[in-house]
Amino acid sequence: MKRLILVFCVLLAVYGASAQHFEFAETSFDFGSVQHSLPKIEHRFHFTNDGDEPLVITRTLTSCNCVKVSYDKKPIPPNGKGFIDVIYEVNKKEAGIFYKTIEIYSNSPEKRNILVIRGNAVK
Repeated sequence: MKRLILVFCVLLAVYGASAQHFEFAETSFDFGSVQHSLPKIEHRFHFTNDGDEPLVITRTLTSCNCVKVSYDKKPIPPNGKGFIDVIYEVNKKEAGIFYKTIEIYSNSPEKRNILVIRGNAVK
């Protein structure tokens, strides 16, 4: 039992002490119904670095090449705020319901956060 408590304390110290952490205001956004003839729609996801070390986004992956992502490449300081802009190129896909994911990789303990956009492109 003592060994189990010791392992738990060590894990808590290791993961609790390394401190970069995304705190997103929202992790998904629904565009609702949008005109398929639009060239693009966009949304900005805001976040805060809740940790005590700088947060660095290392890369992003999208579920479709119709989704573009941009963000500030500079480290986000502790308690600093940042954003991730997501652009969906509506008319590059067929009309209908869309559901796209964006994976955000960073130096945070989670290593990966997932953002979602969805909606319905109508003719």
